[in-house]
Amino acid sequence: LRVSVAARPLSLLQPTSARQLPHCRRAASSAAPAAAASLEELLQQHRIAPSAPLAADALGRLPSRLAFLQGLGVPDAAVAAVVRRNPSVLSTEPQALSPGLDYLLSLGVADLGGSVRRAPDLLGCSVRRDLGLKVAILQSLGVRDIARYLSRNPRLVSIDVERQMRPAVELLSSIPELEVGRVLEQLPTVGLNAEAIAPRIEYYRSLGVPRLGRFLSRHPPLLAYSLEANVQPKVAWLKEQGFGDVPTLLSRNPSLLSMPVEASLAPKLALLLGPLGRQIGDIEHFPRILNYSAEHLTLRHDFLAAAGKAGAHGLTRTYRSSTHTFATKLAKRSLGEFEAFVARRASTRGPHHRAADAFLARYEGEGAKDDQRRAAVAAARSRLDGLLEAARKA
Repeated sequence: LRVSVAARPLSLLQPTSARQLPHCRRAASSAAPAAAASLEELLQQHRIAPSAPLAADALGRLPSRLAFLQGLGVPDAAVAAVVRRNPSVLSTEPQALSPGLDYLLSLGVADLGGSVRRAPDLLGCSVRRDLGLKVAILQSLGVRDIARYLSRNPRLVSIDVERQMRPAVELLSSIPELEVGRVLEQLPTVGLNAEAIAPRIEYYRSLGVPRLGRFLSRHPPLLAYSLEANVQPKVAWLKEQGFGDVPTLLSRNPSLLSMPVEASLAPKLALLLGPLGRQIGDIEHFPRILNYSAEHLTLRHDFLAAAGKAGAHGLTRTYRSSTHTFATKLAKRSLGEFEAFVARRASTRGPHHRAADAFLARYEGEGAKDDQRRAAVAAARSRLDGLLEAARKA
C-alpha cells in the first residue's frame, strides 16, 4: 500500500459507508457446548477465562494455539491476557492470525511477542482494510520511521480512524507551523487522541507561548506531559525564580519542562546565579544554558577565571563556542593549555564528557542498532515461518 507524502493527508480519512474501520476484524468462532466442561477445566489450568463460546474441536487445538503464542515470544504470564482481549486466537488457524505479523516484519518490527502482548488485536487483523491504511495515513502525514513508531505504539491497530485519528489530525493540522509528522512520530498513541491533547494545547495557548506550532514541534512530548503534576508546577517555579517572560523562555527552550526541578533546574540555576556570577537576564537571553551539565558550566568558567577573563563574554559565546575558539579567542590561551587544564581536573573529578564525543557515540550506536534490528527481523521471520509450518503439519 503506497501513499504519496505529497497527497493531502486527510484524503485518506474519508467516511466509508460500507466499511467503517473501528478496529481490526477478528475471525469469528462458532458456539458448540459439546466439550465445554473439559475445555473449561483445561482453560482454568492456564488461567484463561474465555469471553466467547468456542468450537467443539477447540479442546484439541488449544495446546497448539498456546504454543503459537508462546513461540511468538508472548510471555507465559501474558498469554491469558492476550486470550481474554482477543478470544478468537483459540479458534482461528495460525495462518489466519499471521497477516498482521507478516506486515509488521515487512516494516522492520522484530518484537512480535511484545507487540502482541500489548495489542492482541494484531492477531487476525486486516492489513489492507485496517492496519495498512493507518500506516499509510501516518506516512502521508510525515512519520518517517514507521518501524520505530509501531514498535512503541502497536496499539495503533485498535485506534479508530474516524472517531480518533481524524479529530486528532485535524486539531494538530489547525495549528500554524506545527509539523504533524514530527509530533506524531515522537508521541505515543496519545497523539491520536484529540480529547487528551486538546487541554494541553489550550493551556500552552492561554499561557501565551509565542509560535505555538513551532514550540510543540521542537518538543512533542509537551503534548503528553501532565499539566497538573508537571507543567503547571514548573511554570510557577520559573516565575518564582524571577523570570519575567516565562512563555518566551519556554518557546526558546521547550525542554525546560522535561527537566526535574530539584535534581536539575534548581542546582544549575543556583550555580549560574551564585559562583558563576550570572544574572536572570543572561539566562533569559540564552535559556539553553540550563541544558548543559554543571560539570561543563564550571569547567569553562574556571578556565576563563584562571585566564583572567571570568564574565568577559556572554553565556551564548562562552558555552556554544568550539573548544578551539573558546581556548584561543575567548580565554586567549592555547588549545594545549586548555587540554592540560581539562586533564588535571579529570584526575581529581573524573573525565570531562564532551558533546562531540557524545554525538559520535550516539551516531555509531544508531548504526549498530540498525544492524541489530535487521538481524532481529530476520530471526523473527524465520521463527514465524517455523511456527506456521508446524501448525500446518499439526
